[in-house]
Amino acid sequence: MTERRYDLDWLRVLAMLAVFVFHCTRFFDTEGWHLKNAEQSFGLFVLVRGLMWPWLMELFFLLSGAGAWYALSRRSAGTFLVDRAKRLLIPLYTVGLCILIPPQYYFELITNEGYTGGFWQALPGYFEGWDIPRLTAWPTTLFNLAFGGHLWFLRFLFLISLVTLPLLVFLKSPRGLRWIGAVAGWCGRRGGVFVFAVPLALTLVILRRVFPVDRGWAEFVWYAIYFVIGYIIPADGRLTDAFKRYRWVGLPLWLVGFFGGIGVLVLALGYDAAPGAEPFSLQYVLFQVIWAVASWGSVVFLLGLGARYLNFNNRALAYGNEAVLPFYMFHQTIILVVGFFIIPLSLGALPKFLIITVLSFAAIMALYELGVRRIGVMRFFFGMRRLKRS
Repeated sequence: MTERRYDLDWLRVLAMLAVFVFHCTRFFDTEGWHLKNAEQSFGLFVLVRGLMWPWLMELFFLLSGAGAWYALSRRSAGTFLVDRAKRLLIPLYTVGLCILIPPQYYFELITNEGYTGGFWQALPGYFEGWDIPRLTAWPTTLFNLAFGGHLWFLRFLFLISLVTLPLLVFLKSPRGLRWIGAVAGWCGRRGGVFVFAVPLALTLVILRRVFPVDRGWAEFVWYAIYFVIGYIIPADGRLTDAFKRYRWVGLPLWLVGFFGGIGVLVLALGYDAAPGAEPFSLQYVLFQVIWAVASWGSVVFLLGLGARYLNFNNRALAYGNEAVLPFYMFHQTIILVVGFFIIPLSLGALPKFLIITVLSFAAIMALYELGVRRIGVMRFFFGMRRLKRS
C-alpha cells in the first residue's frame, strides 16, 4: 500500500477550518444567505470569494479522492461503496435530515420568504417538501432532501464516488497504473502540471451552457475531475514533485486570475456570472477559462505548499482528521444558531464576526467532545469509524 501522506490530511483539516471561517463571514457580505446582518460589505464579499472560492470545495473533493485511493488499496469495490454509504448517507439521512438541517430551513424562511411564525410551526412544511429521487438538472435530486443546506457536499461526494468507481478500480490495475505513470511523466515536464486546467475549463465552457443552474451537472463533472485528480496523487510521487516545483507559479495564476481577470470581467465590463444570466459569448468563454485556471492555480499552490511543509504526523493531526466530518456536519447550523442571537445586537460587524466565530467554534467542539467522539452509537450516526477500545 502507498505510504500515508500526512500533508493531505493536514490540508483536509485546514480546509475544514477555512470553510468554518468562510461561513462565519456570510452574515456580513452582500450575497444572500439564510441569515444576514444589517451592515454588509461588498469589499468583504470580493476579498473572501477571491481568497477562498477558487479552491475551497475543490480541495475537499480532491482530498476525498486521495482518501479513496487509500480505501481501495485495502478493500474491494463493493466494500468501499458500502463504507461510503455508511460514512455519507447515514449521517445525511439521520442527524442531518432530522436535526441539523431543519433550523437552516427555518432561518431561510424568516430571512428570504417573509415567514413570521415559530420554528415548530414551520417544521411540517420542511418534511412536506420531500420528493422521490429523480433525474433533473441538479444531481442532488437523486438523493433528495426538502432543504439540503451545506450537506449538498455529502450527496455530491457519494454520487461522484459511485459514478467514478469503475474508473477508480481500473486505475488500480497494471494498465491503469501505467496510465497514471504517463500522466505523472507529463506533469514532470516544464509546466505540464497545468494541463489539468484544460478539462476543467472545457467542463465549464460546455456544460454550463447545457445546464445553466447552480450546483448542476456542470459542477458535478467539475468536482468529479478534482476527485479523480486527487485519487491519482498518492500513486506517483512525480505529481507531488510537480506541485512543489510550480507552487509559486500557481499563486499568481490564482490571485491575478481572480482579482485581475475575473475582477475586470465582472466589475469593469459588467459580466453577470450567475448561471444562465449571460448568452454564449467571448466574455462567457473568457470567464470560464480564467476561473478554471485560477482555481487550478490555487490548488497547485496549496498542494505544493502542503507537500513542502506539512508532511508530518502528530496527535493534533490524528485528532483533527477524525473530527473533520462531525465538525462539517455541525458547523453551519451552529454558526446560524449563534448568529441568530448575535446579529441583532448593537455592535459593529467585526465584533459580531469575532463573537460568532469564537462561540460557534467552542459550541461545535463541545458537541463533538461530549456528544459524539466517545459515544459509539453517535459515532455511527456521524459517519465515524467504530471506537477503538484499549
